[in-house]
Formats: sequence, structure tokens, C-alpha cells
Amino acid sequence: MKNCDEGLIKIPFTDIKEINPKKWERGDIISILSGAGTGKSWFVKEILYEYAKNNKQKILFLTSRLDSLNQFYLNILQEGKQNIVHTKTYQSIESLYRNYKEFDFSPYQYIVSDDCHYFTSDAAFNHTTDLSLEAILSQNNKTRIFMSATGDSMVRYLNSNRRLPITVYEKKISYKFIKDLRFFHKNETIESLMDEAIKRKMKTIFFIQSAKKAYELHQKYKKHSLFNCSKSNSLYKHVDKEKISKMLEDEKFEELILITTTCMDAGVNIHDHNLQHIVCDVKDIGTLIQCIGRKRLCDESDGIYLVIKSINNQQIGRITTELHKKRKAAKYLKDNGIEAYVEEYYRNLNVNNGLVYDEIVNGKLEKKINLLMYFRTLIDENSYSTMIKDFGEFAYCKYLANIFGYVDHDGKYLYTIIEEDERINDLEEYLKSIIGHKLYKEDQQKLIEMIGLKDKRGRIQRRIDTLNAYLLRIKSNYTIIPKKSGSIRYWELNANLD
Repeated sequence: MKNCDEGLIKIPFTDIKEINPKKWERGDIISILSGAGTGKSWFVKEILYEYAKNNKQKILFLTSRLDSLNQFYLNILQEGKQNIVHTKTYQSIESLYRNYKEFDFSPYQYIVSDDCHYFTSDAAFNHTTDLSLEAILSQNNKTRIFMSATGDSMVRYLNSNRRLPITVYEKKISYKFIKDLRFFHKNETIESLMDEAIKRKMKTIFFIQSAKKAYELHQKYKKHSLFNCSKSNSLYKHVDKEKISKMLEDEKFEELILITTTCMDAGVNIHDHNLQHIVCDVKDIGTLIQCIGRKRLCDESDGIYLVIKSINNQQIGRITTELHKKRKAAKYLKDNGIEAYVEEYYRNLNVNNGLVYDEIVNGKLEKKINLLMYFRTLIDENSYSTMIKDFGEFAYCKYLANIFGYVDHDGKYLYTIIEEDERINDLEEYLKSIIGHKLYKEDQQKLIEMIGLKDKRGRIQRRIDTLNAYLLRIKSNYTIIPKKSGSIRYWELNANLD
């Protein structure tokens, strides 16, 4: 059944083999949206390859990360399909266009944009993702295929913003493979998680947004870890290239811990039943989802224990403000024209954050807006604002828990906060130590501080009924009982025998 709305055709599928390239025509824009491990790359290597081969056609396979490209090319080479399927990175095409050169698309009938979320996700910091996208979109006599597990924003951009007709094959993503969901707040908790992985011999991938932070962790845990980052990063000199190549070829790593940046957020496959733990210190939600997809499930019993660095509402507020400021100058140009823009931002060189650039058009210098970057800032700003509005306190954690299915039928969130768990464990130990003691004013104050319950205005809570309600909520083994001996009042703890 097809649903069509202003050039958008959606076709649900359950198996990648249902997609038939015979139905496509020259000039079509196709999108395949499905989770990691659902066979998107397999479709290109098998079904599209056979169809192209039989029709004496060629396929250009594009992706953003060298690690994933190398892993895909190794498979193509091993299967002897390199004459039909050629591989490139988006960045290599962008480099040509930045130097006023063009890429020769003429040998290819099919242009496959793998992990196409790159165009919008990397637009947050890469000012040239639009160059490769525009080059691909300009090939009106080719069949252009955009594939991703997180490509919804790309489909929105092409259809709603660019008014391009697009056929979308989509398969609903299931996150049942996530066996446990935990969040953490503090940076130092990462090292606690490292220590836990080593002590319990848990094979783990740590995805760290900052290459510097990732390398520092590797230095501290060098005996147990393998480090990886982008080739463009200055810290790449510390990467063991032979081990990374072996990991890509074998689709597993030998070390207990892999510490990597998001250079591995796309395309790379790790098939290893022993790998069941993933820790993500990554802010962007689309990138985070891509990271956890690097683990390929070996069987139905396989899965992951997922830990994510949280973002609090105040941080979300600051991110939203920065996004609005970043877009402000470009919006002014969009609404008021070049002359007004130049007058408003005269000699303010740092105002546009890359969203506005100069281009020579018919011999005349013009101000242009990077529409892809503008779109990215707009959807991010709207997404974060909606997140706060819909989920309230702890919005980021609740939002992800909702995506991953960690909400029960009563609307209760099923994730845990590591530091909160540790604090509760410490509190339980303290409560156990004072059972049977008479707690007078000083001891009561210490207990209040140990519980540390605050209201929305940050005021410490002291009332016994409020404290007991909290102890009940955290399933504590104890209840506070007010008592009196003559004129002296004190508290005692009562053990909950059930």
C-alpha cells in the first residue's frame, strides 16, 4: 500500500529483498530507511549489483567515514564486484568542488548515498556537506538512492524544503536488543565504567565525542584498550592502524575495550557475541543511534547494555539559545535581502557561523545561505524545544527512553541514573548503620542531608512525610518514625520487613 503526499511516496517493507530496482526509472530519488543490520549495504552488494551487472550499468557507493568505506570495499573486493561497484567518500567530492573542479558521474547509473544522515548531521560543524549533496542532486538522469537508519531529516529536507519527489522504503526500527538502559551525569563516571568493564571483563565500546578525551582515556587504560579516531584528527598518529584494519576485516576487536570517536558512527560492523556493552558520550541523538548500530546482532539472544551521558534541561536550554543565535543572521539575510544584511552586520565577521557565504554569480559577488546548515539548526532548535515541552524534567533521558521503548504501560520510565543508584546505595548503607539509634536534632540534620531531597526551587526537604514518600519511591528498606520521650522528640528508623 502506497501513501502519497506532495511527491512523497512511502512504501513499508519487512524484508530488504522486497525492494525491486526494476521499478525505478532514471531520475528517481529513492530513500531506504531502516535500522542498522537490516541489510541496506547487502541490498547494494547483491540485489542492485546483479541488476546493474545484467544491464551493463555501474554503481557509485558514497559514504562519509573512511572506516566504513574501507570495510565495505574489502567486502566488494573479496566478492570480485569492484568493476561494477565503485566507492568514494562525500568529502573527496566536496574537495573537488571547493577547488572549482567537478566529479565525473557519467559512468554511473546508480548513485548510492549510504548513511545519508551525514548531509544534515555533519552540517552542524561541516560547512561543505551541501557541495556533495548538490552535486548528487544535479544528476537528473541517474537513480539516486539515500540510505540510513536515521535519515528522516534528510527525507524532510529533500521533500519539504527542496520540493523534490521521493520514494521512501521504510522499515520500523525495533530496539528490543537493548537489554538495559542507564544514564550518567558526571564526566568522572566514565572512568568508573571503565573500571567496571575491566574488573568484570565486559567487552565494551566507548563512543566519545571528543578525540582528546578519548585519547586521554586510552592513555590511562592502555593495557586494556584500543584507540580510534578520524584520520583528519591530529591524534590519529596514536591510532594502531594495523589493529584497526584487522578490526574492520574481522569485524571484531581483540582488546577488552574499544575507545573511539564518532568516526565509527556509520557503516562499520562489529559481529561479536562477547560485545554486549556500549557507552556513549555523544550529544547528537541521530549520531548516538548510529553508534549503537555498530554492534551487529549474532542471534536472537544477542543484545547490548547501553549507557548514555545525559544532558540536563539547563544544557538543552543553552544549546537551543546557541542554535537560535547561530541562525539569526542567516534569517535576517533571508527576510531582508543583501543590502540590509550588510548594513546590519557591517564588519561583524563572526556573525554567521558559516551559514552565510560569498559566491560569484554571473560575475557579481553575492551573499548566499547554506540551506542545509540552516535547515539543520532549525530542526535541532525545534527538536530540543519540543523535547522540553513534551517531557518536562529530565527531558533528554525521557525522550531517549521513549524512543528505545523503556516506558511501561502506566507511563513509568524504566531507565536508571548511575549516580542516583550509587547515591541510593550509599544512603541505604547509612540507614542500615543508624537503625535502632535515637536521632536528635544533629543526627536528623545529617539524615536530611544524606537523603538530599530538594524541591523544584532547590530547597532541601525536611518534613518526615515528604522524606518517607521519597524513601518509598526509591524502594528503601527503611521508614522514619517520629517519637517522643517525655518532652524530648527524636526520630527512629523502622525496617520494612516486607
